[in-house]
Amino acid sequence: MNSGILLSLSLRNVLRHGRRSVGTLIVMAVSVLSLGVLFGYVQANLSLTRDAFMRWGARGHLVIERPASPLAQLFEGAAQKPIDLSMQREIGAVLAGDAAPEAVARVLRISGMVSGANVTTVFAGLGEDVAATRQIKGPAYEYDVVAGRPLWMAPRPDDALLGQGLAGVLGCKVPSAGFAPLRPGEQPTQRELACPPGPAQLSVVTEGTGHVNAIYVRPGGIIDWGIREVNERLVVLPLATAQRMMNSDHVSAFHVLLRDGEDMRAAQRRITAEFERRQLDAHVFLWSDRAAFYWQVRGVLLSFFVFVLAIAMIVSFMSLLNASYMNFMSRRREFATLRSFGYTRGFVMRLAALENAWLAIAALPGIAGALAVTAVVRSAGWMWTPPGSSNAVPVTIEWVPHVYLASMIGLVLLAMLASLIPLRRILAMPIRSALADA
Repeated sequence: MNSGILLSLSLRNVLRHGRRSVGTLIVMAVSVLSLGVLFGYVQANLSLTRDAFMRWGARGHLVIERPASPLAQLFEGAAQKPIDLSMQREIGAVLAGDAAPEAVARVLRISGMVSGANVTTVFAGLGEDVAATRQIKGPAYEYDVVAGRPLWMAPRPDDALLGQGLAGVLGCKVPSAGFAPLRPGEQPTQRELACPPGPAQLSVVTEGTGHVNAIYVRPGGIIDWGIREVNERLVVLPLATAQRMMNSDHVSAFHVLLRDGEDMRAAQRRITAEFERRQLDAHVFLWSDRAAFYWQVRGVLLSFFVFVLAIAMIVSFMSLLNASYMNFMSRRREFATLRSFGYTRGFVMRLAALENAWLAIAALPGIAGALAVTAVVRSAGWMWTPPGSSNAVPVTIEWVPHVYLASMIGLVLLAMLASLIPLRRILAMPIRSALADA
């Protein structure tokens, strides 16, 4: 019975005294709208960065390397021991015996000097299993050039991809457009490659022997890796060509794409356990373990969101507290009358808390506003170029139902907490004093 009375009285009181809380309702609605939009933007950017590492960078879900030091376990490419042919066969057998992997690409990191068009400069790049890398990239990222052809379409085995900056240094005509993943049903924009005639020479110091080796390659396409500093020295080759240049059959790493729905950590544990059983000196990393830039982006975005969340909570709570004082302190005699009729202090506190909880209805207009803003931004197709990036990225916002729900629950809790502070002061007064107070 008390529950029905509480609901009825609290709703009537809100309708009667609600005009005193109009400003608070507006503040809470704006706070919910801001949090929903901001967190959706954070989620969209994290998803984009995650895809950039897993698909665009062709790391897949797992990376297998042989770190030579504790530092090398933290940073990709730092002091990694090569994986020889016999170990490659062992690792391949382990991966073939596990049901989770869908594609496995071997990678060899290379660096040296590149010469062409009377220019000599340094390069750093990789040789890759072309077909497996294409499979890891998937339909949205497989056409990874801004001019020319990707390696899986290359007509000659000596074709190489050059980063945008390096291609410009070697005299190629570099498009101003950066790489953008394809949307479903969208066709890639094909641009002709225009580079000086003749091949480019790559020279390296070979593994083991320490000899200088050189090969000639033909620029087949211009690739955008997303970071200007990388594009200024990037060369991508087929794995066989890179191994021939290095006079070695070694590789630097395995990149593993798992099937849809597979648990990355479970696969990592299984493969690691099998490596230990076979006494293989190789380490299985999650893609995120080798993505320092992702964690930097994540830290910046989440720190900004937490800051805005704290401000929104403080402003909303102070607004609720102010409205509660204005509302409840003017109704001291009303609450004292209820107590004189036999209603307990607990009943009065629950009544006030429920009245404030009704104010959380302001979250609904805020959620509606967040949905509207999200829909507009997702359909607008806006792009922007982040600092240090070589290409534009989409400005988009993800749908975040859990944040909308959490905002509603959070406002209810804040409103109920704000009601307790003035109510404790009011209920501390004797009934006679409260009734006599004008």
